[in-house]
Amino acid sequence: MEKSFKKNRIADMLIIAIIAILFVAIIFFNFSKNRKEKSQSIESVEDAAKSTIAVLTGSSAEQLARNLFKEAEIKTYNLNSDAMYAVEIGNEKYGMALKFAVDDYNKKRDNALMLVGDSLRDAETGIFFARSEKNKKILPQFNEFLAEIKANDEFKKIDDRWFGGEEDIITFDFESLDDTNGTIVFAIDATYPPYAYVYNNSFVGFDVELVYRFCEKYRYGLDVRAVDFSGMLPGIKSGMFDIGGGGNTITEERKKSVDFSDPIKANQMFLYTKNDNKKESFSDLIFKIKESIYITFVEENRYELFLKGLRTTIFMSFASIILGTILSFAICVLRLVSGSIVNKICDIYVSVLQGVPIVVLLLLFYYIIFKSNAIPAEYIAIVAFTLNFSAYVSEILMSAIRSIDVGQWEASYALGFGYIHTFLRFVFPQSLVSSIPVYKGEIISLIKSTAIVGYIAVQDLTKMSDIIRSRTFEPFVPIITVALMYYIFAFVITYILNRFVLKVDWKKR
Repeated sequence: MEKSFKKNRIADMLIIAIIAILFVAIIFFNFSKNRKEKSQSIESVEDAAKSTIAVLTGSSAEQLARNLFKEAEIKTYNLNSDAMYAVEIGNEKYGMALKFAVDDYNKKRDNALMLVGDSLRDAETGIFFARSEKNKKILPQFNEFLAEIKANDEFKKIDDRWFGGEEDIITFDFESLDDTNGTIVFAIDATYPPYAYVYNNSFVGFDVELVYRFCEKYRYGLDVRAVDFSGMLPGIKSGMFDIGGGGNTITEERKKSVDFSDPIKANQMFLYTKNDNKKESFSDLIFKIKESIYITFVEENRYELFLKGLRTTIFMSFASIILGTILSFAICVLRLVSGSIVNKICDIYVSVLQGVPIVVLLLLFYYIIFKSNAIPAEYIAIVAFTLNFSAYVSEILMSAIRSIDVGQWEASYALGFGYIHTFLRFVFPQSLVSSIPVYKGEIISLIKSTAIVGYIAVQDLTKMSDIIRSRTFEPFVPIITVALMYYIFAFVITYILNRFVLKVDWKKR
């Protein structure tokens, strides 16, 4: 068995080495391709009408693109930075975003993109407000606050701080706010600088400062939660969040669902495409790889975000595995000793949870069943993953138990053992050993499934990668880092389970 483990470790190391070589080969292939091939981009709005357009999922850009370019293929991305990067490397021909976002990307990517044509639409940003009794008081106060700071030039100072030539970044002590008048739950898209993002493990940005200053003046506490932009509007409508921010464009369609503050900042919507005039040498490529590693881990102490996300992922995974295993054992016992009615209920439970995708189950629990914002999102995620995991593991255990020859039950009864003793001393240990390989696969599947919890404002490992990529506009190193972290985590769990099998299975000792 020890030799088998050593062989497996060697094989795993070889796989990692092969993957690393392949990634390096892909980098150089793309570099060579970009050097040799001339881009086919046509800098015209007319060409975009029959091409592909990359947009942020659920954004005003997506809505406008679908209205203006009905024959174009609209490609949606969960991060605006991912949409822009897809255009930069040539995966998509065009993109659509607010001008400030393109300008911010170009500052960090050496003018990799260029605007196409004239502005497609003027846009104004504002803060989302849920239609609630609480906000009937807060919304007029916030509009009054906006008018006041615009009149005394305080607004201009805040605007210059975040939209000036260089950001004058400041952080905020949210816990020090006086919450005499209650606490506002503020959902932000933390991947949309300079409106809202993470700096030195703290939420900062233009919208964040405005809301913070408002709470400071009107004596509100502030609970800031990072959420995917596509999940912000449903969360506000359901009452999970009081307000939402992060460069939200005011549109007539959105006004049907939520209230808006008075307009805060004007901008313009543009098409953009790859800048064909940008040239790169081989030395530039090497320098950029080194720079990418530095800004991903060292700058602004971003390695702490990876560690924080890893802790959250490990906590959710272990809690779901332990609780799900206990629940699955309880379900098995019920199905073995109960009558037909209880069995039928258990069958329905397993069938429903196996048939509903985990992401749908997660959203259902977060936005509908547990829509009180007093429950931490991590615990809601644990409940969803526990139930899903228990449904699959209970079926694994039942299959293993049923595979035990009936003769063993009869032999145990003949020796004077009862049903419970037979099950616990003879049947269950054998079924446990035979089910561990499949059980191990379900654990790995659960760990990987936790990558979707960013939909409900949980800052796990994958969400932290999104936040870092949106800030640095460097996708390669964060994605590879997250992939390796998941792999190592899964490898450790697999190793522990293999050692456990070695201890309990006498045939492999």
